[in-house]
This record gives sequence, structure tokens and C-alpha cells, in this order.
Amino acid sequence: MLNRNSLKNMPPAPVRSWRRAGRLHGLFFKHTVGISRADLMQDCLQQLRLWPGCETVEELGVLGAPSGAFSVHVINYGAAKKRVADRAIRCIQREKLRRYHLKLDLD
Repeated sequence: MLNRNSLKNMPPAPVRSWRRAGRLHGLFFKHTVGISRADLMQDCLQQLRLWPGCETVEELGVLGAPSGAFSVHVINYGAAKKRVADRAIRCIQREKLRRYHLKLDLD
């Protein structure tokens, strides 16, 4: 039986690297497809309006980083409740981050 004293004599657990050879957290491959800001906004807005209570959301904004990472925010909620719409967009953003990276606009 293990007690406090026997745990002190055990060797430390090996440290496992979370990032290995192109994989993220050992679960997902980190190969994503580039997407433009306009297409990403349109796709996110379309999926957001499918959520119950979010049918009236009118406008989204996408903030991007040079690395291709992005975050999606609701700008105009319409008649939707803020809490419901923010929760829905977090779920949608998480899904989109697994599939896409933001293409840089070179205009």
C-alpha cells in the first residue's frame, strides 16, 4: 500500500513533450489550410446562425496574427443574447483553428 513516505522514495515521472514532430498535443496534426479573412467571417457567421438563440447575429470580426492564428468576435449581436452568442462563437472558433490558418492580405 502506498503512503506519503513511500511516494517520496519513488523516482520522478518522466516529462513528456506535448509537441512532437508536427503534432499538437499528440492528438491533432498541425497541417492547416489557408483561408481568407472574408471567407472565414462568412463561414463563421453561417455556422453561428445555426445555433439556437443566435439567428439574429449580424456581424463578426476576425483579428489575425502574422503567424496565421486568429480570433473571432461578435461585433453586432442583433436580438441575440450576448452570453449565448459568445459561447457559440468560442466553440466555432476552436473548430476553425483546428482546420484553418489565416492567409495574410498583401494589399
